Amino acid sequence: MLQDDSLKKRLSALYALIDWQKNGTMLREHALSPFAKEVALGVCRRHLQLLFAIKKSVHRKPSLEVSTILEMGIFQIFFMEIPDRAAVDSSAELARRASLGEGSVKLVNAVLRNLLRNGLPPMPTQNVQRISIENSMPEWMVRRLLDFYGSDYAEEFSKETVNRPSQWIRVNVQKISAENLKSRLMLAGRIYADRFIEIIEGNQEPRLNELLKSEEFRRGFFSVQNPAAFEVTKLLRVQNGMSIWDACAAPGGKSALLAESFPKSSILATDASAERLRPMQDLTNRLNLSNVTVQTLDATHHDFCENFDRILLDVPCSNLGVLSRRPEVKYRLTPEDLKELPKLQFEILNAAASALKKGGVLVYATCSPDRAETDKVIAKFLERHPEFEREGEPIRIEKNEFGLDRFFAAALTKK
Repeated sequence: MLQDDSLKKRLSALYALIDWQKNGTMLREHALSPFAKEVALGVCRRHLQLLFAIKKSVHRKPSLEVSTILEMGIFQIFFMEIPDRAAVDSSAELARRASLGEGSVKLVNAVLRNLLRNGLPPMPTQNVQRISIENSMPEWMVRRLLDFYGSDYAEEFSKETVNRPSQWIRVNVQKISAENLKSRLMLAGRIYADRFIEIIEGNQEPRLNELLKSEEFRRGFFSVQNPAAFEVTKLLRVQNGMSIWDACAAPGGKSALLAESFPKSSILATDASAERLRPMQDLTNRLNLSNVTVQTLDATHHDFCENFDRILLDVPCSNLGVLSRRPEVKYRLTPEDLKELPKLQFEILNAAASALKKGGVLVYATCSPDRAETDKVIAKFLERHPEFEREGEPIRIEKNEFGLDRFFAAALTKK
């Protein structure tokens, strides 16, 4: 018999998924248990593949509610370590508890049992369709990847988006070393750059949500952050005593990283959205970072005049480099977005650059590898601003053994 607690977790995942499909609500906005979160995000990552399996298994398209329950059941059977019987029985019971009628209960039961016997349906042979369905990437995205980067890259990039992303915490090295914190929290993951610790979900060590309830977290010993942020901020070549403007700062991870690393620097962390800045109270409250000032400010409308030694622009972007973390983006993004976003990115870069002192360094960064948002924006800027020049080669974080987010970052110097 299915435990009521287990059913409640599945119900919460079901309602979150339906809310996402009906209203576009991000899954992380729902308070989900670790199990419910894994199911909801996993279904979202593999949404097109799961719908394809359902389409091949029914004669008539089921309702959104039934379809979502089937997606959850298929995901549990083929992509989670859930006993087959539990996956089937829980899915049928979900349909019953959601008052979808006995016909729907029987349909869910029959479709899942049939897939258990016969396996998932074979993929289409046409390459674009196959990559699209197998990795739940919209076809226009697959074509763009194939046209710009070739077949191998398109396949590799698409596969990454359906996998659970790596989890890391950033150690506040002003308070404790990574080795000491790792021992204190009884963690088994790798250490990166002496300040990041990998969280290995699914083994015997504490899960991330448990760590966030710990005394060490409350005292500001660590925060959640991917090490890609460290590789980006290194390009700034910050020294203590410098003035830094993090112009698109929310939710504040890079500002905190800089403040912890350079406690005698002065950091202005701004964002155009007051709502997005709210989590940054964490900088002054939990982390006790006195060298950060948080302010609501649109980087395209400022009155700074060569105020800062360093400027960091982690601009709004398509999030193509973090699709495994934000899988909803795959289905929301449009080709038009990749025409409009570079315009905004250039506008921010063009406006913010006037606040950089002569001899200063500005780093332009995106969590997208797309050339329209990266190289082309930089080239357009340099063409219009001969007083700036590239400093070295941009960093392009691609597939890597540490599971670092895909990032692009370029350093520009004001002559």
